[in-house]
Amino acid sequence: MQRFPLGKVPASDLQRIVFRNLGVPNKRLLLGPKIGEDAAVVEMDDSLIVLSTDPIAGALANIGWLSVHINANDVATRGARPVWYLCSIMLPEGSGKSTLKRIMAQIDRASRELGITVVGGHSETTPLLGRPIIVGFMVGEVKSNRYVTSGGAVVGDKLIITKTAGIEGTAIIANDHEELLRKRVAKEVVRKAQKLYERISVVKDAMIAMDTGGVSAMHDPTEGGVLCGVWELAEASHLGVRINNAKIPVSIETEAICGRLNIDPLRIMASGSLLIAAKSSYAARIVAKLISEGIPATEIGQFTRYRDGRVMIGRDNSEMNLRPPFQDEVYQVLNRPR
Repeated sequence: MQRFPLGKVPASDLQRIVFRNLGVPNKRLLLGPKIGEDAAVVEMDDSLIVLSTDPIAGALANIGWLSVHINANDVATRGARPVWYLCSIMLPEGSGKSTLKRIMAQIDRASRELGITVVGGHSETTPLLGRPIIVGFMVGEVKSNRYVTSGGAVVGDKLIITKTAGIEGTAIIANDHEELLRKRVAKEVVRKAQKLYERISVVKDAMIAMDTGGVSAMHDPTEGGVLCGVWELAEASHLGVRINNAKIPVSIETEAICGRLNIDPLRIMASGSLLIAAKSSYAARIVAKLISEGIPATEIGQFTRYRDGRVMIGRDNSEMNLRPPFQDEVYQVLNRPR
């Protein structure tokens, strides 16, 4: 029997299995399940609601806080502001009140940071789990003429990334595997890496980009890292893309930790970065506005015709084709002894 790799189900299997079993069609569904799309869009009278769900399974520290922000990010990529949150919390056998209290306090803190209301959910102790898992669900609202998708990029659009690559993956490793890093990375670097969680949200990034104008598409790179996110954005838009490795920003903390663990910073969980496809005439404006609001932003490439392929230019000017699957390299670390 062929087994899936850890992480996301391969895109080819999503198309053959998942996307062929979607229940009854509904005319009010404006955007449903597709490769690279972060959230669904449903028509509701004079407005639209945006729906997204994502699990948090790879992190132990800040799992509740992460669940709110990761799901809010997906809604924000539609240009919508997240409003309502639900989740299912599954705890390993032997968990007690203190674990649930800690997770709910994190959910409350993150929700207050973003102005989100927790409207429901479910919690249980689940057999065979080795660590807590949260499956979050976020709902947002947007005016009908203001949403974007991951599939809206066109040939000639510039590709912008906010902040740095590998933010979430670096924070997970630094918090959950501090002992593993202790003899390999300077203590101060690990301490700063643990605080990268503070940069996870892209809600502000997305709202600034939308307000500036010229946004064709947005995508929140998560599992598989920035490279997977770029491929998904190009796939959703049925385009090619050329990106420049040397232009993709990587923090000192991410560079140090990935280097010592021999993993690729462009292939680890990348929540905290936002990928923006922008009209060429607007790209510089969007970058400048984000920077003026305290959010680093960098133009890293351009969208091309589909037949031109999806390519990353290396630091030595070599060319590497971007092809799935993009297994997240954080899982290599999670499987190592503590």
